[in-house]
Amino acid sequence: MAAQFFYCTECRKKHSTHQKLFDALYNFTKAAPEPCPECGHARDLRLTLDFPLGAGDSEYKVVSALLPEKLESWLGEEEEEVTFYPFLVVLETSDRKQFCWMPYWHVTGKEARYGQHAICLEKRQFASLVEQVEETELQTA
Repeated sequence: MAAQFFYCTECRKKHSTHQKLFDALYNFTKAAPEPCPECGHARDLRLTLDFPLGAGDSEYKVVSALLPEKLESWLGEEEEEVTFYPFLVVLETSDRKQFCWMPYWHVTGKEARYGQHAICLEKRQFASLVEQVEETELQTA
């Protein structure tokens, strides 16, 4: 379960996003959060994520949220269009450690369904995997 809110970096107030997680991340891919309505300073998008197996409940600052340049769509059941939204979200802890979180949704009509098998890797682990893919591509070229 995730909770999301805006956090003012100046007055340190939390404001509800009044959005579902999909919408908050999607909007973040388009623009930074609006300034604090109370003091006018910048706000961060923050998430509280409940990871299993002792990984802990932590509050993370969303550093970036990205989507592929082209989203994949197909006709699903009942001939309704399904669009796949694989996000890459860079999260940062209060001690500035960064993680790459990869939640995804399948959007059918106007309903976003969360993909339960989202992975969250420490940023160095993620970079190591991307590096290995690039090395493999160079070897096979």
